[in-house]
Amino acid sequence: MKNKIIGPVMVAIWVLALIYMSSSYLSYEELSIRGLLEKNVAVHLGTQMIYKTVGITVIASIILYWILRTFIKEIVDPMQNMTEEASSFAKGEYVHQVKNYSIKEVQQLASALDDMGEKLYRTIRKLQYQKTKAESILSNLNEAIIILDEEGYITEGNEKVRTLLGGDAIKNQSILALIRDAKVMQVIEKAVGQGVYGSCEFLKNDQILHFRIGPISKGRKKYGFIISIRDITQTRQLEVMRYQFVSNVSHELKTPLTSIQGFAETLKEGAIDNRDIALRFIDIIDIEAKRLYRLIQDILCLSEIENMENNDGNEVNFTPLIEEVVSMLEQNATEKQVEIKLDIKQSLILECANTDYVKQVIMNIVSNAVKYTDEGNVIISTYIEDGKKVFCVQDTGIGIPEESLPRIFERFYRVDKSRSRKSGGTGLGLSIVKHIVELYGGVVEITSKVNQGTSFKIVFPE
Repeated sequence: MKNKIIGPVMVAIWVLALIYMSSSYLSYEELSIRGLLEKNVAVHLGTQMIYKTVGITVIASIILYWILRTFIKEIVDPMQNMTEEASSFAKGEYVHQVKNYSIKEVQQLASALDDMGEKLYRTIRKLQYQKTKAESILSNLNEAIIILDEEGYITEGNEKVRTLLGGDAIKNQSILALIRDAKVMQVIEKAVGQGVYGSCEFLKNDQILHFRIGPISKGRKKYGFIISIRDITQTRQLEVMRYQFVSNVSHELKTPLTSIQGFAETLKEGAIDNRDIALRFIDIIDIEAKRLYRLIQDILCLSEIENMENNDGNEVNFTPLIEEVVSMLEQNATEKQVEIKLDIKQSLILECANTDYVKQVIMNIVSNAVKYTDEGNVIISTYIEDGKKVFCVQDTGIGIPEESLPRIFERFYRVDKSRSRKSGGTGLGLSIVKHIVELYGGVVEITSKVNQGTSFKIVFPE
């Protein structure tokens, strides 16, 4: 910039000086020709004029050069500083420096640039924060998120896409190539073709996935499509379990209620006049009412256990609870000629446990052993094995078929339905046992052989 301004100005000054010297020298010659001045005098005056003009021009050039250089520096230096700052802005760097320029217009320009830089810096920081937050949210979502362009090709996708759909490089792939399902293809084609929302469910590697697609738009302008894919396998399984539970509860409640209602109506119709028949019917009503009460109690207990945490309680010693349960079941076992044996090698003590829950675990397992043992014995043992607390109940009963073992802890599951109902079982006992044991960090192990017996082994951590 300096050369572009100072150079032409210097040239212009010397051109003007040369023009002036030429015209003045010619005027002296003309005076000499006319005889108004002698030639020697004219030459002398012309020479003096040239020297003076050159000297004045040199001095004027130096002064003007210094003035222009100073003035231009006042403009160029701030411009260079502002250019460097603009380059820093482009790199995402911003360092605010207080500026004080003597030229008002340059100061205004610098102040405007500073304001722009500060706003730009804040905007960039905000965008970076929003981007980081969005990426963090997307990476931690339990759903697969896919962004498509208007042609149906993938432009972005979070980590969950690879988990649910597989594949490493998903960018620039067609979504139809990634998900090969007829229902999904129909929904995608309709959404891409008509710009509408669509959803469906499909199977992928034994998983039930919910697929949803919708346009990304602002006003009438469409920028692509967003897809969300969610694993709903567990949700569907829970829905099936809930349906089965409601169905089983309804059936289990209906059976005793039907008996109670039937015998009550029979008594009202005249059977009450026959004392023997009436007493027999009342006994049946009493049995069914107690069965109904036990069922309701077990359902409430199971619901309570499922919704609680093991965060309080007392130390619970297994030995006195085992002795109490044995005394309660001893008469029933004697009538069946079943001997209950105790083998207490070491006492088991659970910390922060509920006495009633622990007693219920012992009662449910031991009563089942007595119930399904027609002859022989039931052995109850406690001991420490590899630092772990073990409670074990072995019987010589009818055993459990191998195919039934995986389902033995399901609610209302019965291996022998007729025998269970005859003995008054609710089908919830072992499910309650499993939930209580897991509440205290234990596991239940079961081994059984048909017509040889069953062994329930409960292991609690040290």
